[in-house]
Amino acid sequence: MFQSKVFRRMFCSYLLIIVVSMGIYSGFLIYQSKRIAQNQSTWEHDLILREVSDVMEETLSDAKETVRDLRYSNTMKNLYMASRLDDPLDTYEDYEVQKEIKNLYALRADVIYSTTIFLYGSNRAWSAGGPIYMDVPFEQQSFSVPLLVNGNIADSIGLTDNQRYYFAKEGLLYWDSYTYRNGTEVGLCCVLIDLQNTLGRLQSALGDDQAIRILYQGKELLTVGDISGRKPAVEMTGSSDFSYELYDKSHSLLKNNPVLIGMLVILLIVAIIFAWVGYWESRRYYKPIDYMGKMVSGGEPTEAVSEDQNELGNIIEGIEKLIGEKNSYREKMLTVSPYAGAGMFQAIVSGQAGNDKLNVLSDEEFLDLKHPYYIVSILNFAYEWTGKVKSISHENMSEIFKQVSATWAGEDLHIAWYFSGKNSAYLILSFDEKRDMDDMFFGIHKLIQSSVEKEHIVVTMGVDVVREDISELKAACEGAASALDGILHDGRGEVFFAEEFPKGNVDYYLPSGFKEKLRTCLENRDKDGIHLLLFDVYKTNLDLDASSEVYKSLVEDVYLTMMKTVRKVSGLTTVHLNIQRVSELMSLQEIFDYYDAALISVIDLLEKNERQKNKENQLDDEIVKFVEENYCDPGISLQQLSDKYNVSNKYLLLLFKQKYNMTYLQFIQGKRIERAIELIDQNELPISEIGTKVGYENQLTFRRNFKAVTGRNPSEYAAVKK
Repeated sequence: MFQSKVFRRMFCSYLLIIVVSMGIYSGFLIYQSKRIAQNQSTWEHDLILREVSDVMEETLSDAKETVRDLRYSNTMKNLYMASRLDDPLDTYEDYEVQKEIKNLYALRADVIYSTTIFLYGSNRAWSAGGPIYMDVPFEQQSFSVPLLVNGNIADSIGLTDNQRYYFAKEGLLYWDSYTYRNGTEVGLCCVLIDLQNTLGRLQSALGDDQAIRILYQGKELLTVGDISGRKPAVEMTGSSDFSYELYDKSHSLLKNNPVLIGMLVILLIVAIIFAWVGYWESRRYYKPIDYMGKMVSGGEPTEAVSEDQNELGNIIEGIEKLIGEKNSYREKMLTVSPYAGAGMFQAIVSGQAGNDKLNVLSDEEFLDLKHPYYIVSILNFAYEWTGKVKSISHENMSEIFKQVSATWAGEDLHIAWYFSGKNSAYLILSFDEKRDMDDMFFGIHKLIQSSVEKEHIVVTMGVDVVREDISELKAACEGAASALDGILHDGRGEVFFAEEFPKGNVDYYLPSGFKEKLRTCLENRDKDGIHLLLFDVYKTNLDLDASSEVYKSLVEDVYLTMMKTVRKVSGLTTVHLNIQRVSELMSLQEIFDYYDAALISVIDLLEKNERQKNKENQLDDEIVKFVEENYCDPGISLQQLSDKYNVSNKYLLLLFKQKYNMTYLQFIQGKRIERAIELIDQNELPISEIGTKVGYENQLTFRRNFKAVTGRNPSEYAAVKK
């Protein structure tokens, strides 16, 4: 057959159509995949950089707050005065300094590793582990503060080898000035940030094979991941003198894109199948022509035809010679000739030519073209009004499907069904001749809907295109499921047909600053604002009439934005919230109604937490008021307060730490010494009686605490006043 120019042209025409069609569709698939991958990569990079920026900003903020607390600490001021007066601290005072430093960064222990104070002119440094002796007095450094570097204290201030042991811990160092009351710089504070903790938090924000380079004031601070031989994918300048360079792996369009690979493989398989079908179709349509050629040549193979010869014309000419020149035969051949010239093979196999004109052919050469066609549909069942999926009785639905089969099935149409889950079923129609099935499916939907209407069930159908290759059954099921995605835009209770071409390439709408607006509504407990914001997104996107893939991307983007915002807002409180992802097939309205209800529930929980917090604040005020009125009572203690207000000792310690930035004992001691000073100024009571009056049963303890606060013994203070 390949010797025939007619056959070759016929087959090559099929191949050309297949190659052009598949090439256009492949290009469209690759373009869409590349565009989606670029958008997703940009979104991921922005998200990662923001998370990294949050980690670094929070870390730097913790370090700054630690330095600020040290500046305003009375214990640290007493330390400075003792250092200036060259008055060595006793063991108790050293302990107080050590405890004060430890308490000041205790609340930030997950970020801060240690804190050290260096006073100019002093050969001792103070940390939570106690005083550290140096060979030479500490002098002013050449670097400007505040400063954030990566290294250790020894290298930063140039300590000798025998001193390096105390300051060899590697980490992020935050240096800032330590000032006295008048703002004079009297030393340096060094906050050692836990490098491993910081690297772990940064690594958790990065994806696989991603790296980031962090710069502070234009200089490299630290690098997470391998950046050798790579160029930054994106750069960002943050606040607090930070800038960031994010390095990402090079994304191959086909690598890690199984969907695109699968589509191209399917496309290649379909092209091969079409080519095979084209070959057999060409062979089938050419076979009558080949048979007539053999008849004309007396059963011998037809000779090859040169480029300037007409093969069909030669066959017709041979038939005329074989039959003769009689008028009756000429009339018949004149009638058959138009069929041959316009494609006689098609007239023969389709039965359009009369039998009296085809008696030269044997019946064995006729080909039966009646192949079974089929179409697949999928049905979804849900409760009316709510959209919640409905678990159906397979037995009841089988009876309904039998009724459908009894109504429409016949000799030329067969109906089968298959339950794919608790709330869905496939309905498959097979028939002999290709036809328009839309009206039939509308009728089937109406019959099924009326049968389950009393149970308040809504039936939605997705219908694939007519097919004839049984190997495409899986694709037919996927096509029906894809058509059912029309629920997203048009809602339930409809019949959706698979479209031959996807809808236009339209991006979904998300208002500028959507995340910030959502956060503002949550923080302000603005339920009306939530309603309006989500309705704007829903209504605007509904009017776009986009494809189901676009709406799915919208739903996913809104969900991710909601979750990050809710976690950000709830992170400021003790409430931990979560919103479940939509897993069932729902309409766009149902999804946004669910999101709206979920966010309103979040606001209700936050308000409930605030009321609980206010109740706790009221209790805190009562406790503080009781202590301020009874601090002179020698018997007042944490245990007494714990029993009286039914709270734990830890709760009381945190209360005074958060409210006054000091421990409970420091608060009691400060109040008692203030009252003692007032009584000494009045000069009405002896010193020993004043100590007892302000709550000290032991006079030695009174004198030691008085000196720790004022710098003088009670008697010295009284003498100065006189």
